[in-house]
Amino acid sequence: MTQANLVSVNGLKAQLDDPTLVVLYTSMANILSGQPEAIPTELIPGSVFFDFENVFCDTSSDLPHTMPDSALFEREARKLGINTDSKIVVYDSKGLYSAPRVWWMFKAMGHTNIAVLTGGLPAWLLNNYPVEKALHINHQTGDFITRTNQHSFVDSAWLLVHLNKINVVDARAVGRFNGTVPEPRAGLRSGHIPGSVNLPFNLCIENGNLVAIAKLKNLFASLKIDPQQPLVFSCGSGVTACILALAASEAGYINLSVYDGSWSEWGATVELPVEC
Repeated sequence: MTQANLVSVNGLKAQLDDPTLVVLYTSMANILSGQPEAIPTELIPGSVFFDFENVFCDTSSDLPHTMPDSALFEREARKLGINTDSKIVVYDSKGLYSAPRVWWMFKAMGHTNIAVLTGGLPAWLLNNYPVEKALHINHQTGDFITRTNQHSFVDSAWLLVHLNKINVVDARAVGRFNGTVPEPRAGLRSGHIPGSVNLPFNLCIENGNLVAIAKLKNLFASLKIDPQQPLVFSCGSGVTACILALAASEAGYINLSVYDGSWSEWGATVELPVEC
């Protein structure tokens, strides 16, 4: 398995016996109800739960699933049995939704050997590949070491200073971006970050996979952004922004960041400017 952004279900199945392989399952709570997603009763063998909402997060933050510091990330990754030489594959139950968030978190921590499973759990089940009924509990502590990339995640202060030097790409739906549809989270203003452009994440996905690279390139080209400037991705709370980061990486863009607070922070902070 190479250090690619994506791996097919066939590629993963062929590597299941690799002792360096770590398979991570992840999920995200429902935005409206706040209820966590039920763990599927059929999982890829050896799946370990990566909880970015309650474990791999800054619990002191008022924002949802904020990226934790490197010490916490390293400690919790070791508890999952992850090593510096681990080959990580991450998937979710929707095909392609929350898994890219975990992919980007590991990239931010300097671990490049991580891939998102194309099609996720639905594709695995569609192929009638072997499953287990419960998550795997790893009783061995790993030796994972973080090597933080400081620019993988940015905050509102940095964003405000650099707005005229970067491209901000918003992954939310058109109505939310334009301020014609209310935000699903209470207390947030409508609209978008000044100067940002809109690329709804669902346009990058088809049948639980990223669309073809040629289409991804066309989607980004249609934004008419300056390819020499960094791309910063935003969304509602920093999850679907990572889908755009994955799509941009596949399309050949390299200077990428995710605004971790996203609209959960920007839309709630009256001192920050808003456009509609």
